Order: sequence, then C-alpha cells, then structure tokens
Amino acid sequence: MSQCAITGANGLVGGALARRLRATGWETLSLVRGARSAAGYVPFELGKPLPPEAFKGVDALVHCAYDWSARGWKDIEAVNVRGSIELCEAAVSAGVQRLVFISTVSAYRGCPSLYGRGKLIVEDMVRSRGGIVIRPGLVYGDSSKGMFGALSRLSGLPMLPVFDDGRQPLFLVHVEDLATVIEVTLRPGHAVSPDPITAAFPEPVTFRKLLQLLARARGKRLLLVPVPAPLALAGLRLLEAIGLRLSFRSDSLLTLLDAGATLDFSELQRLDVSMRDWHEEFDIRAV
Repeated sequence: MSQCAITGANGLVGGALARRLRATGWETLSLVRGARSAAGYVPFELGKPLPPEAFKGVDALVHCAYDWSARGWKDIEAVNVRGSIELCEAAVSAGVQRLVFISTVSAYRGCPSLYGRGKLIVEDMVRSRGGIVIRPGLVYGDSSKGMFGALSRLSGLPMLPVFDDGRQPLFLVHVEDLATVIEVTLRPGHAVSPDPITAAFPEPVTFRKLLQLLARARGKRLLLVPVPAPLALAGLRLLEAIGLRLSFRSDSLLTLLDAGATLDFSELQRLDVSMRDWHEEFDIRAV
C-alpha cells in the first residue's frame, strides 16, 4: 500500500482527495494547521519547516494548501511561494517519488494577479523536478468552503455589485472530478505530463449567471448592480493603502477579472477523465 501526503487536507480539495485516495487503497498523511495528536496527521504551516521524519514512508505529495492571510507580494512570496518551494524540495530530498502541485487557471505568463504570479513560480520549480502541475478552475461541490462557498453566501444578500456587468467567464470543476484527476496522475506507471493539466468543464459560466444560479438555489431574488471595474479596483487599493484588511481584496478582484488565459484541455483529454456539466449540476446541487 502506498502513502500520499496531502497539504491542506482539511480544505475542500484536500479533503475530497483524501477520501478518494483512501477509497482506492492509499494510506494518507494529512499535513494541516494545528493537527491533532493522531495517526495520519502532521502539524504543518506554510513557510515553516517540517520535522525531518515527516516524509518517512511517503511515496507521493499533493500540495493543495494556500495561506490566504498573506496580503502583499512580500508576504505572498515569503509564505506561499518560498514556503511551497521549500516544502517540495524537502519532499524530493526525502525520496518522495511523485510530486503534484495544485495551481490555478489564473496562473500563466503575464497574468496580472499576485495570486497567479506566485502559483506560476511554484509551478516552474515543480516541473523542473519532474512533478505534475494541475490547474483547476473554480472548484465547487461544498457551499461552505473555498471561493465557491464565499460566492454562495454572498448570493443570499438582496443586492450585490458586479464588475463590468458580470461578463467575466468562470471555468468550473466539481471537487470530486478534480480529486479523480489527481488520483489518476498518482497511479503507478502513469506518464508524467510536462505541461500543466487544466481541470475544468470546457464551457464557462459568466460571473453574473453564477450568482443568479446560486441565489435561485437559495430561493432568493438577487439584484445585481453594475460597477466599473477600474473604479472598484482603485477603491479597494485606496482602502488597502490606508491599512484596512478587507475580506475581498484588490488582488482578488484582479483574479476575478482575469480572463486573459487561453485554456488548453488537451492533457485532460489524454487522461480520459470527464468533467461534469455545470448546467446539470447547479440548479439542484449548488447549495
């Protein structure tokens, strides 16, 4: 039986992956904040070293964790970029055979957001070590976690601003489908792809449409108020400059507005893993 270490195993993606791997015969090692004293759990915090024996007996590492408390580039680079690189280097040095990094479709050359830029730097390191990079779209499947959970909660409000009329295309992936993609890449004998694997249903939904679907699933009527994106971005940056710590930041808006990447689904097709259609899922399973 093989053992896989998973960072962020108490999150949306990490939790679904741990369940999938255990169901297919893997042992899992959960690297999480404040891990309890129990077999299968190791205390882990990005940017802080793990004990030397942490990867003893580990065959694969899937790095899902991201520290959202890091704000400016200095903190993001120190915690999420350097911390991720040091984690992956430690795993390779300990003899871990398979390395998988969960990135984002917002990571590509020239991406405007700090989030995407940081992910891209880690991608380059992982690929240089022969690892696998997976770029999921917006992950859904549990309305209490992740960015999808935040949008689900916002859809319960009577009114929301939408930037540039909410025309931004969002590519969605169900968390169980993402877990399947990761599990397939970990199978013995699987050829490592040199290119990032885009994991998402190929037809996007607009930001406006997604909010409307989530509100309807709650039995709500949501009034969407268009706001010019440059004005909203300038306002968020001004509030951040005077020291306010906002739950929705300027970099989050840049990530939302970021539709500059042309997604390549060829690697997903090579894996022969199908993505469920959000048209069929959202009306009855969105919340």
